[in-house]
Amino acid sequence: MAVKTHGNIETEIWGDVEIICPICRIKNVINIPKRIIDNSKQLTSILIPIGRICDHAFIPFIDKQFKVRGYQKLDVLLDDIEPKSEYFEGLKPENLDVIEIKMNIKPELIMYAIRGCFFKKKVLIVIDNNLTYLKTTIFNFFDYIFQKSFDVDVLIQNKDDYKRHKKVYNDYMILSGKEIVGKTKKLINISELKSEENIVREFYMEGDSISGLRNLKDKLRQTYALTYKLIEFYNKHELESALNTKKAIRYLEDTHFIKIKKSYFQLLIDIANNYFNTKIILLQDKIGEMLEHMWGE
Repeated sequence: MAVKTHGNIETEIWGDVEIICPICRIKNVINIPKRIIDNSKQLTSILIPIGRICDHAFIPFIDKQFKVRGYQKLDVLLDDIEPKSEYFEGLKPENLDVIEIKMNIKPELIMYAIRGCFFKKKVLIVIDNNLTYLKTTIFNFFDYIFQKSFDVDVLIQNKDDYKRHKKVYNDYMILSGKEIVGKTKKLINISELKSEENIVREFYMEGDSISGLRNLKDKLRQTYALTYKLIEFYNKHELESALNTKKAIRYLEDTHFIKIKKSYFQLLIDIANNYFNTKIILLQDKIGEMLEHMWGE
């Protein structure tokens, strides 16, 4: 196995592989466990799905030094022969004013809105009256970043309109400035949003507006795909069988070529529960319940 041992703890070795799409030439880096490379006699071939690097799917061939030796284009995918939404074709990052978003919308607000969408909540964003002109831009921003991933229900109102129709939004998560307001104030703690914070920070720090917007969309699409893959993996187990966290993380890492922290894995569990309505029972949670039962707590 391609692991290093420090005392009794095994640390897996990962390698960075620079991938260049053979179609559009967009570059990105993926992470691959060395044991996958070691298991191949010669070159390792992997499928890069649509959205992982760019909007194309292809196969790179990787040698033992984590260098790409060639690519294979895919002639056709199922998505290419199924009807596509004209809406998705019409909304492009070039049409969105990212600078206006960054200048007038707090990162915390976007973090809360993303978590709300992860949890299938209806979200209302309240903006200052002098920013009413941004309503369409903000709406299109959220529509774009959640393309081909989560269904979203986001509304944007200025403060005056919100005050006049407060009762209409009783079942919404209401965001204003950089806070959750009203009855939904205790719904989410900002300290719990580590994964969303990382995603949004990258977006705000990216100097290239179009690239930053695309990366944000890809991160959300990746989160959706990983959650869906996790549910598939869980459903292969017997219904009463608890999921081993370490095995589940390794499975996701091996299929998506990404290092997954436990905090991010917990987010995937929460999304499965709240968005996909799939309760995933973890082994450590089941053991904890058994111990509580034994001690009568």
